[in-house]
Amino acid sequence: MKLYIKHFRIFFIIWIVCAVATGCFWGYRKNNPRAEITRGNTQCLQKDRVFDRGDKLTDEEEQKLEELIAKKQDECGCDIILVTLNEPLGNEWNGIRDWADDFYDENLFGYDRAHGDGAVLVDNWYSFGDYNGDTWLSTSGRVESRYSSSDIDELLDAVCSVVNENPYEAYRIYVNGIAKHMNGGIGSARVPAVVAVIVSLLVAVGYFTYHFYAKVAKDTTTPMTYVTGGKPVMVNKEDRFLHKSVHKHRIESSSGGGGGHHVSSGGFSHGGGGHHH
Repeated sequence: MKLYIKHFRIFFIIWIVCAVATGCFWGYRKNNPRAEITRGNTQCLQKDRVFDRGDKLTDEEEQKLEELIAKKQDECGCDIILVTLNEPLGNEWNGIRDWADDFYDENLFGYDRAHGDGAVLVDNWYSFGDYNGDTWLSTSGRVESRYSSSDIDELLDAVCSVVNENPYEAYRIYVNGIAKHMNGGIGSARVPAVVAVIVSLLVAVGYFTYHFYAKVAKDTTTPMTYVTGGKPVMVNKEDRFLHKSVHKHRIESSSGGGGGHHVSSGGFSHGGGGHHH
């Protein structure tokens, strides 16, 4: 047993180093919450993030949303924009979609750079038919890549389920939803430190256990153990290639980023989707 522990000591050393490095990394992040993300966009001069042109919020609600957005933007590294309207943009989705994209592009929004990482929710309260209005989410940069069509639908379902009764709460759902989605998952390196340490330990123990018992099992047999008479019998076999049959199937792939990918009138990539409310 001591021999095997000595043989695999390198793996325990690696695990200890990983655990210590993880602890130091998370300790640094905890004491420096803004150190991991730095705003890189110096072209955008627009300081506001809430544009209540449809007059659906009180001044206090606007201020609270601005403060919430400022906090969440720095947490997830994405611009989060909200616009309310009350004007005809046409009954086709292209109208509100183009308006949202152009508003984002013309104001040079984007956390990392102009036209970069971010999203804008445009909520148009101009009613027509059986609907009180339309809501469109336009995504850009990392947000476009991360949000699939189903992700967009899920967020807009949550927003539109309460927007008619409580616009302020609906817009809070939007802001928190974007931040949570962009912060979530292994890709954003926000796995709790204890999980990383436990996984590292399990991998090290599993590796050691597997190789230990594999070695023990290997030593109980020899190459001649199951050979009659202790001598191997060699059978000469030959494969001949006679015929080849090839079936081709084209795998369709989509270019661009996430859900609703398209190019705006300004030539910039966006994703997006819309709901009625």
